[in-house]
Amino acid sequence: MKRQSKLLPVVTILLLIIIFSGCAVKTKMLAPPPQAPVLKYVMPDGQTFTYKVSSGFYQTMSIRGIPLKTTVLKDMVVTFYQIAFAEKAYQVVMMINDVSMKVTAPGTNITPNLSKIPGKTFEMTVTNSGEEIGLIGADELTYTIGKEGEHSLESEFEHFFPDLPEQPLLIGDTWTTTDTIDASDSGMETIIMTRSENTLAGYELIKGHECAKITSEYTSTVTSSGIQEGANIDTTVEMEGTEILYFDYKMGVLVLQTSTGSGDGTVKVSGQKEMTLSMSQTVTSKLELVE
Repeated sequence: MKRQSKLLPVVTILLLIIIFSGCAVKTKMLAPPPQAPVLKYVMPDGQTFTYKVSSGFYQTMSIRGIPLKTTVLKDMVVTFYQIAFAEKAYQVVMMINDVSMKVTAPGTNITPNLSKIPGKTFEMTVTNSGEEIGLIGADELTYTIGKEGEHSLESEFEHFFPDLPEQPLLIGDTWTTTDTIDASDSGMETIIMTRSENTLAGYELIKGHECAKITSEYTSTVTSSGIQEGANIDTTVEMEGTEILYFDYKMGVLVLQTSTGSGDGTVKVSGQKEMTLSMSQTVTSKLELVE
């Protein structure tokens, strides 16, 4: 009996190691290709690509010294395929296979009504370097959260494909990108301005794909303004974070993208009541090829 009791902790530890090693994404360092490749998306006719997209938003706001926490967790499965290609741009059809969201706010848990979205399709034009040119039909990706009225997923697809450098790069080469996203929704005008310092970190084997690994350090300024329940609300948040991208340079396929960022900001409320509130935010995201 004593021998068995001593073995149990060891077995438990081994099981945990096995479980966690199975859950982790395994990578293996690779030698760089003989000639530096130009990274381009390749979307062959008749081939479908499916991605699982997960994101987390965590906010803490302080009112009279009392922290109020809000969490938004979202998961989607998206499939797309190309229907035309011309002048280095693909016309693709995207379909949302599944989507779920959970909102936890002070005193309540909310499950948004997303029942109309699964099965919805829309079209997008995207260059082979990842620049989205336009969306057609994405304005129908609407859902409701409690009594807040309609919200939309459209802005999440306006920058779905990470932009790729248009020149061949050697390991250690860096480049800077800037991006502006209009994430306005439900009566609030929201603009996200991001500057990223990117580096080709090397080449790795991940999920059976020979990938270029790009790491990024970014800073973002998020500004939002609008009227909610008769009050003027202006929000400013300064964020910084990191992103890692794995791109199969032989097949022209994005395999994995992860990012995490955090920052602080203020909320100014004016109207019948005047107040300025401090807050902190953390955001995470993961986009992974499903095969």
